[in-house]
Amino acid sequence: MEKAEKKVTMKDIAQEFDVSIVTVSKALAGKDGVGEQLRQEIVERAHELGYIFKKNPERSESKNVAIIISERFIGVNSFYQKVYQQILLELTRRNFVAIFEAVRVEDEEKGELPKLLSLKSIDQIIVIGEIKNAYLRSVVRTGIGCILFDFENEDFDMDAVISDNVNGGYLLTRHLVRAGCKTVGFVGNYLSTRSNLDRFVGYRKYMIANQLDFNAEYVISDRNEKGQDIDLKLPEKLPDGFVCTCDHTAYRLIRKLRKEGYSVPEDVAVVGYDDYSDNKMDDVRLTTYHVNIEEMIGQLLNILEQHCVNPDYRYGTVISYGWLVERETGIHNTGEAIDN
Repeated sequence: MEKAEKKVTMKDIAQEFDVSIVTVSKALAGKDGVGEQLRQEIVERAHELGYIFKKNPERSESKNVAIIISERFIGVNSFYQKVYQQILLELTRRNFVAIFEAVRVEDEEKGELPKLLSLKSIDQIIVIGEIKNAYLRSVVRTGIGCILFDFENEDFDMDAVISDNVNGGYLLTRHLVRAGCKTVGFVGNYLSTRSNLDRFVGYRKYMIANQLDFNAEYVISDRNEKGQDIDLKLPEKLPDGFVCTCDHTAYRLIRKLRKEGYSVPEDVAVVGYDDYSDNKMDDVRLTTYHVNIEEMIGQLLNILEQHCVNPDYRYGTVISYGWLVERETGIHNTGEAIDN
C-alpha cells in the first residue's frame, strides 16, 4: 500500500517563519496586516511545501461540479451509467451544473487531469468508481473539494460514499449455504477494485466464521487489469454455488454454465450483486444484493452541499446498507459438488 502523503498545514508554515497561524492565513488570503515582503516569502514557501490553497468562496456564485469516471468502467456494463444519470438529475434539482469527464487509462496512470479542471471554473469534484492514486494525488493538488462515490481510499483525506460491500458478500454467501450449498465459489477479479475486494472479504468472512472449506480453484476471475471481460474458466469440479461480484458477471456465468450443459440453479446456484445490469436474461430471475443507490446519492449530495459552505468540512466514509433480493437462481437442491 502506498504511504499517505502528509498534508501541509498553516501551522507548519507558521513554524518555519516563527509567526502566528493568523499571520499565515492573512498572507495566503491576500489580506491586510502582513508586510509585502513577508507575504511574498510565505506564499512562495507554501508553494514549495505543497500547501493546498483553498478556493475563494466569493470567486463565483456558480456551483459547477465535475463528475469523473475512469474509462475502465465505461462499456463493461451500464451500472455506472445509471448512477451518473441519477446523480445528474439530483444535481440539477439542487441547482448544480454538472460536467462529465471520462478519464483515459493512460491519463489515469500518469495523473494527468482533464482540461476542465484547469479552467478554474469547477467548484467540486465527484469521482465515480475507483481511480488510481496518481490521479487522485493530482486532484488533491488542485485544492478543489472532492468526494469519492462507490469506493474509498484511505491514502487521501477525502469523503466517500460506499455500499456495504463486505456485509453484502457475507449475506449472499450465507444465503447460498442456507439454500443447500455445501461448497461455494466466487467469481470476480477481487484485486481490480476495493469494492470487489470487500465483497470477496465478505464471502471469505462467512466461510471462516462457519468453518467451511475454502477451495482456491473455486475462485474465478472475470476481467483483466484493464477492466475488460475475459473468458470465465470453470474449474474441473464445480462447487454447489457461486457468489458473483456483480450482476453483469452473474449473467455471464449462467450463460457459460448453460453452454457447458449445466442447469441453474439445479446443478449450480448463482447470485449477483447490484440488482442492476444491461446484460439480463429474460428467462432468469437472479438472486442478488440490492445496492441502495438512491440513499447513496442523497448522502453524496448532502456532503457536496456542506463542502460548498465550508471547504474544510469532512464527514469521512458513509456506508449505505442494501438488502438481499431472493429469486430462483440462489436456491440449490443437491449439496454434492459436481464434476465438470
